Amino acid sequence: MPKEEITMLQIGVESTQDHIQELFKELGVNFEEINPNIIKKLRLLSERTETFRDEERSLGIAHALFQYYEEKLSDEKFTEDEQRTVLVGTIFTDIGKTGPRNATLEQETIILDIYNVENLIAPEKTSLLEFIHNNFPEDGEERLSAIEAIDGISRNMTMREFYNLHPRWTLEIVSGDGVPPEAVAAAATHHMLEGINPEEIVDKDGRFTKYFGDNMFFDRAEKLIIILDKYDAFRRRGGKEHKKAIELVKDKIESNPNFTGDKEFEELLNNLDTMISTNAKTYQSNK
Repeated sequence: MPKEEITMLQIGVESTQDHIQELFKELGVNFEEINPNIIKKLRLLSERTETFRDEERSLGIAHALFQYYEEKLSDEKFTEDEQRTVLVGTIFTDIGKTGPRNATLEQETIILDIYNVENLIAPEKTSLLEFIHNNFPEDGEERLSAIEAIDGISRNMTMREFYNLHPRWTLEIVSGDGVPPEAVAAAATHHMLEGINPEEIVDKDGRFTKYFGDNMFFDRAEKLIIILDKYDAFRRRGGKEHKKAIELVKDKIESNPNFTGDKEFEELLNNLDTMISTNAKTYQSNK
């Protein structure tokens, strides 16, 4: 690689890292206490996909919703601890899309490339083998061989099974490495509507089965992260307008018998709907 290209690449890396450091400062997270592997994975997520920008957009919506509660629903406003859990948890939700904690840079890059192919029509019917060869025909076999070395990955698995690995990887990556423990649980449970409960950290009564600091229950902080994640997915990746996105999130909640009629989900979604309906600029998809 020419010296000029190396220099520009280094500038890009430093710029992304500076941005992450500034974001952590805003969120009250000590950058120096975070494992460098986590920073590297966030940087890769930012540089190679839209995912990190999705999470930042969700942070903006969360801030707006906290203010909405403060002004309109003061008796139900989010506590400082809840706000911190939502904000810090949100930024780490999809770090698992870089692969497991000990993935090599090659494996991380391949997995990120997979996630960067969005809106797959039938993930339940498409195998990882088919997906790789359809989207990366030049070196598909090499890519498959590299990631099949990772525990749990098989070329014969469906893409849905592959996608469902990332919450487990998120939990694995952010546990005990400087990320506030309250946010670890919140980040790892963002696909509970799909029934993905990594390491069974949420018990049947909603209590966490492991120690996550002062965060003992799967409750509205975690549920708000889920709603923000789903809403943004339907807006940006799905290209839906606000009302349709809200309807689809509601359907998603109702599709899980464990959360059908859940009042916290219902109230959060209704208030998000009202807030954005009143001020559409609250959501900017940057499509």
